[in-house]
Amino acid sequence: MAFYKQCVRLAAAALCLGGVARAQSVDELRAQFPGDYAVILDYHSDTRFFMEGDTPRAETKITEKLMILDDKANGEFNKYAVYHGDFNNMEHLEAYTDVPGGRRQKVTDFKTEDAADEEVFYDDVKKTEFDFPSLTKGAIAYVSYTQTEKELHLFSPFYFIRYIPVVHESYTVHFPSDMEVLYDVKNDSTRMIHVDKDERGRDHSYTFTGDHVRPLTSFANAPSAAWYEPHAIVRLGAYKNAAGQRVAYLENLKDLYAWDYGFIRPLDSLAGALRPADAPLPVPGDALLRSLADSLTRGLVTPEAKAASIYHWVQTHIRYVAFEDGLEGFIPRPAPLVCNRRFGDCKDMASLLTTLLRMAGLQAYFTWIGTRDIPYDHTDLPLPLCDNHMISTFRSGDRWIFLDGTDPNCIFGFPSAFIQGKQALVAVSPTEYKTLRVPVIHADSSGVTDSTYIAWTGSGLTGTSSVYYHGYYGSDVRDHLLFKDTTDARDYVKYRMGKGSNKFILNDYSIRYLDDASKLVNIRAGFDIPDYGKTVGSELYINLNLEKFFTGSAVIDTARRKVPMTHEYESTIDQFTVFAIPQGYELSYLPKDFTYSDDNMDFAIHYVQKSGQVICQQILADKTLLMGAGDFPRWNGAVKQILNHYKEQLVFVKKTAP
Repeated sequence: MAFYKQCVRLAAAALCLGGVARAQSVDELRAQFPGDYAVILDYHSDTRFFMEGDTPRAETKITEKLMILDDKANGEFNKYAVYHGDFNNMEHLEAYTDVPGGRRQKVTDFKTEDAADEEVFYDDVKKTEFDFPSLTKGAIAYVSYTQTEKELHLFSPFYFIRYIPVVHESYTVHFPSDMEVLYDVKNDSTRMIHVDKDERGRDHSYTFTGDHVRPLTSFANAPSAAWYEPHAIVRLGAYKNAAGQRVAYLENLKDLYAWDYGFIRPLDSLAGALRPADAPLPVPGDALLRSLADSLTRGLVTPEAKAASIYHWVQTHIRYVAFEDGLEGFIPRPAPLVCNRRFGDCKDMASLLTTLLRMAGLQAYFTWIGTRDIPYDHTDLPLPLCDNHMISTFRSGDRWIFLDGTDPNCIFGFPSAFIQGKQALVAVSPTEYKTLRVPVIHADSSGVTDSTYIAWTGSGLTGTSSVYYHGYYGSDVRDHLLFKDTTDARDYVKYRMGKGSNKFILNDYSIRYLDDASKLVNIRAGFDIPDYGKTVGSELYINLNLEKFFTGSAVIDTARRKVPMTHEYESTIDQFTVFAIPQGYELSYLPKDFTYSDDNMDFAIHYVQKSGQVICQQILADKTLLMGAGDFPRWNGAVKQILNHYKEQLVFVKKTAP
């Protein structure tokens, strides 16, 4: 559920508020930013809060000046886009290039179209694109436009990091003295952002400035920018209406909940929260839903068994389709409509789940939550910015179970992986709410058990593997195989089962779905690995670490990477590789065992010779969802030790004749 698609404010300052004392030449800027083809000279966002009748509004003027430092910028930085939508209209768009010699070339060709998002079936976000002309060395490209913010509950943060260096940028919010405006500065441990407050007279303002701001390098397995990029979040706490009365807006969590609940009030009432169980059913289709709830729970005794049955039905019968069209991105649709259409977005699935659970006599509640892309808690930052998703929360005694209908293979009792650890805002009644912490599922509950048997052929290995996936791993396998044809399924199995080298050959395989409740899946496969192993004279060398969980790329460049590293979920891999000692050979060297453990991971390799076989057991437990930069040196030390042990090989020698 996208409560609000934050628009990318590609903007900068035409005014320099205490930034660079004088204009810098192209050569000075080239020396300051070597290797960059362009810089943003000024980046400015100037917002004015005001009252329109009894409704608070905002208008933002955005300007940007881009200095071209190299002719190579032409073709790379010409295209520019402004995003806007139902809640933030865009107008007064102007753009031009001042080329060396005093000529000004205005942009006249603007194209507006829907902003495509592969994860969203439909939304109301538009994109207006144009091309800056003549971006040659020394040219200055200029753009400005105005956006009107219709809904200040959804006012966007201001991020200071851009795609290229910024010489100076500022973000100013003006507001009348009878408005109470609050702000938070995030991820600014180096004090890069300077804050100036002007609270004199009837017109107040807060200005946030930054100078010589460089872009950050993108890294794999990183959280969203909100976790680490410096940004300022401004919100309206309260205002005075035309009658002079103070009106709370987003001062605290109570205000946020009142706004949120307004979107679900009709459905929460109809779903049963506010009416007796024996009251008449006023909504067309309610009787059919009651019948469905009865059929799904017939013969089941415990509340959890009933809830699991309803949850499984919604997962398997309702297709997730995301809609983000204005207020439709906030308001759940009625459960009978969702059930009849057999599709819906996260709010719709929460609506159906909550309604069916209540009709079965169970305690269920609409719940707002943010995915792990969002670092904020409602109790710290009472803004819709904390939420981009909706689920249903089921209560069984003292246990709260978070049910996400959008994940067709999520295990009942597990939260969907992407909301683990998040704070949920649970709607108990029109005036009562709870904030609950979603649990993080322990590494032991999701994992892989791999039993691989191999033999040497004289020119490589041949073998079989039987791999069991459970928990989130099992859900992942099911998700990936859900809509795959035979060819795609075979490619996926090869990816999962591949080991040894890129010469791995997958033979026959089978997939068994063993337990739907725990999502247990088993894949069995035969395989060959040509040219694996080495003989030198009478010795045979075999490395039993056929599947290396770490490679050299796992060592983090701590000089460059400062952003955290994420894992989708905690998990444990337990892998056994059993090698049949070739006839006529005997073991002459068995590698030593190795174990390692810290707060982020456990790792072990164990070797044993037994009954004509050598068994290598490799265990890896990922024990954290987010690893900060402070843990990188310790991580690197562990990875380097593991890589050294991966080099260890079994050594066999030919038996001598008696």
